[in-house]
Amino acid sequence: MKKIFLFFALASLIGACSPDYIAADLSGKSMSFYAPADRDTVSTTTPLFWWSELNGATTYRLQLVWPSFAAPQQIIYDSAIAGDRFYPVLQAGLTYEWRMRPENGSSEGNWVTRTLTVDSSVSLGVQTIIFLSPTANPYITQNNQTSFTWNTINGATLYRIQVVDNSNNTTIDNVTSTSTTYTNTFAEGNYTLSVRAENQSSLTAWTVKNLTVDQTAPTAPILILPADAQTFASSPGTINFDWTSSSDALTDSLFISTDSTFASSQVSLLLNASQGSYSWPSVQNTTTYYWRVNSKDAAGNTSNYSVRRRFTVN
Repeated sequence: MKKIFLFFALASLIGACSPDYIAADLSGKSMSFYAPADRDTVSTTTPLFWWSELNGATTYRLQLVWPSFAAPQQIIYDSAIAGDRFYPVLQAGLTYEWRMRPENGSSEGNWVTRTLTVDSSVSLGVQTIIFLSPTANPYITQNNQTSFTWNTINGATLYRIQVVDNSNNTTIDNVTSTSTTYTNTFAEGNYTLSVRAENQSSLTAWTVKNLTVDQTAPTAPILILPADAQTFASSPGTINFDWTSSSDALTDSLFISTDSTFASSQVSLLLNASQGSYSWPSVQNTTTYYWRVNSKDAAGNTSNYSVRRRFTVN
């Protein structure tokens, strides 16, 4: 079921409460790991950290320092990670100390502490480029100018960047750079950006990022119910709102107000666009209400408001 996020602007809407969630007690519990092994030496600067998830844990705290917790000179990571794996970005030729524990909102498990060495003779072929920004893939934006940043690859002398316009499979850029950042201005459309590291004797595999530049707003939603100027003889207790949204809409905002200009007394509800309906339980007698809806797509473009409708509860 898709999540529905509701933002209430009127205190009168805050009423029903769900039962308190009781988080599991993680005290005394420890994580088990598939990789890396304790005191392991790896031949990549982006090694796989992979563990078995624990019931009741919502995140896993990773702390990784160089050279040790007893005498740390650099904190590389202090991160809460969801899921069961992570690829840290490290440097060749260094030995690190790291530890992890399970966590939730009310308790933490035991730390498990290990060391890890990254081989100083790492070749490019076993290293991986990881996009640090933006991290989403595909990345959808309304901005023409976009910058991409990735990790430094040990031993690389340059990075090759290729950009393909997917509408006609044309390469629009093929450049090399010593920088780990690439910036370009893109017309509206879909693109594939590929990056690899190179030196005289080896290279990494391509890492691919899909980019969509979307500057076209969704069309305004079409209202269905309640009908405009509809009158309810008595309060129905709950009013059902129905509308249709554009196919590219990601979220819809439903606005309800006793003010025809929506300048005051406004209820604002943010809904999943695929829902297309909402049951509002806060109807009051002898009141006239106005309502309208607008949409937002994945790139952040916002549609015009729908037509405004009104209904009256006697």
